[in-house]
Amino acid sequence: MKKNRIIWGVLWILSLVGISFYGGPISYGFFAVVTFLPIVSGLYLLLVSVFFRIYQGTDGRNMTVGETVPFYFRLMNEFHFAFASLKVNFFSSFSTIKGFDESMEYELLPGTGIKKETELLCRYRGDYEVGIKEVILEDYLRLFRIRISNRETMRVMVRPAITDLNDLRDVDFSNLMRRDIQINPTEPDVLTREYEAGDDVRQISWKVSARCGKLMVRKMIGEEKEGVAILMGTERFDPDIRDYLPLENKMLECAIALALYCHKKNIPVAGYFLENELVRLASDGRNQFDVLYDRFAEIGFDKKYGEDLLLAQAGERPELFDCRAVFIVIHKWSEYVTELLRLLGNNNVFTVVYLIGSEEKVELPRAQFPRAMLLQFDAEADLKEVM
Repeated sequence: MKKNRIIWGVLWILSLVGISFYGGPISYGFFAVVTFLPIVSGLYLLLVSVFFRIYQGTDGRNMTVGETVPFYFRLMNEFHFAFASLKVNFFSSFSTIKGFDESMEYELLPGTGIKKETELLCRYRGDYEVGIKEVILEDYLRLFRIRISNRETMRVMVRPAITDLNDLRDVDFSNLMRRDIQINPTEPDVLTREYEAGDDVRQISWKVSARCGKLMVRKMIGEEKEGVAILMGTERFDPDIRDYLPLENKMLECAIALALYCHKKNIPVAGYFLENELVRLASDGRNQFDVLYDRFAEIGFDKKYGEDLLLAQAGERPELFDCRAVFIVIHKWSEYVTELLRLLGNNNVFTVVYLIGSEEKVELPRAQFPRAMLLQFDAEADLKEVM
């Protein structure tokens, strides 16, 4: 295009020289033709942009990360002149059109169109635009190029992928869930619960009972622990969708993969996350995983749902300390994490922290937290390799 503009500029200067020094109908005619060429080309592109049509679609609006769905688009020329050059650009930040070359140019005769059928793959969970983003038009002389944004873009709702883990990295889960795990049956816990018939009256905490207005007994570390809890942060750390979407997608996929792993082993699981308040999702059977997944897929992230607030509120939930294991899926390390690890460790609860997408390299002292593990990976990691 730059070359064609230079040629036109040279011709226009020569025509100007011709009429200045020689005159005559030929010189003036040549000058008029060269002068009006870009005007005619510009009007041509304007008319093309008015009579050009884009149609596109998929088999449905709801999709799942990593799964391909049929996708088609149609380019139509509803003008009386041919379209010289068309190029199509797609939304490519979060989705991929498989087997399609964006550098390909099309020419459309009057009243005709082209239809392409291919496949669409979405890489992240969320609600965003896919398909054709814009069309690039050029005139016959390649003097001008305009970009026409698609006025009817296609939005899809993409659900998180389900990763089926065969095992958990560095976690002896079978031994962890054994009922005969060696624990201290006599050391009193720092937590209390409501008095039940048959409880040892010597374990009644009179100070807590007076404060609560009902009898409360000290819980014992030796009391049987059941199930697994998954804490997932829902804080939005960046306003740019290109930054927050991959992170939130990976955090959701991690939490869902852990829930599925527990369900396959018939282990009761409860999910905790912030959504105006601390939400608890409980499921105790394999047939309930679909319900749990559907609710996780709808979780909304917001900057007001701070991870520190999640950890602080979770630390006040007594049922959390009745779990055999707690999985924490977060993006930011803070003193709230270490405090919750300390509380869980004091109550003999095994904990694994999945720190996702954090630029800070964190080391977890094993001596200080013997019943805790830390796994750190980025938002583009393959869960089957890092978990």
